[in-house]
Amino acid sequence: MKKLILLVICVSLGLSAYCADEVEKISLQPPKDLVRADLYVWKKIRQPKAVLVLCPGKNGSAEELIKQEAWQKFAKQQQLGLAGLSFASDADLLNRDSHRGYYYAEEGSGQALLNCIKKAYGKDLPIIPYGFSGGAYFTGHLVEWRPERILTWCAYSASWWNIPQPSKDMPPGIVACGDEDPALGASLIFFKQGRALGKPWLWIDVAKTGHATNSKLDAFVRNYIAAVLKLGDEIDPAKEGIWIDVDRLIAINPAIENPVLTGWLPQADLLEDWKGVNRQ
Repeated sequence: MKKLILLVICVSLGLSAYCADEVEKISLQPPKDLVRADLYVWKKIRQPKAVLVLCPGKNGSAEELIKQEAWQKFAKQQQLGLAGLSFASDADLLNRDSHRGYYYAEEGSGQALLNCIKKAYGKDLPIIPYGFSGGAYFTGHLVEWRPERILTWCAYSASWWNIPQPSKDMPPGIVACGDEDPALGASLIFFKQGRALGKPWLWIDVAKTGHATNSKLDAFVRNYIAAVLKLGDEIDPAKEGIWIDVDRLIAINPAIENPVLTGWLPQADLLEDWKGVNRQ
């Protein structure tokens, strides 16, 4: 009877039937400037090749996100671990001027995530972070701090960013923001700064969207990650995938004079999907 009740609850919430039994909470002693350092891990995939980490908004928990059927189904198809960030700092620290709090992965929260992943899976696995709002701040800093641990990533809708730095490790990723979001300008500038350094990034100007999550973007991010994984560990954007004009929404010759107006897609089949998410 208890299992039947659990099944009914999961189905009513749009979750997979085995959601509760397979989610483990890993808690660490919070590092500097954190009041909570938890990671929720979906344990269905026993030997994942990487871990997809969903990073919610300011001081949020992704426990319920990783119970959603769409994310669990995708993780199973791609043989990925699935984790949900639940980090928090005092709200007064999480502002543009303080330069403190869990957003700054290089100050301790990033290592806390790596420690949680090793505790969950017994080894240091590659990471695929996908962050929204506060989670986008964290994702952006994580990618800049430890790019060698990142397979690919998406940072969606942050109001301010650090200036990206040159690096020999440049994992492909997505910078996105809603076209009605006040964070649009700052996000686009960050994208252009990264492209000026030659980083294989993609820009998405999410159509008819304010500062909110977007299911169409989620679906595209899943397809993008799958395409990157299909290319393998050593990706050469100069030889693989396609280059696109992020303003005109067309495929282009990569030999162009203005890289800040271009982005990289891991496969040509994603072009129409990408255009469908963007403001036209």
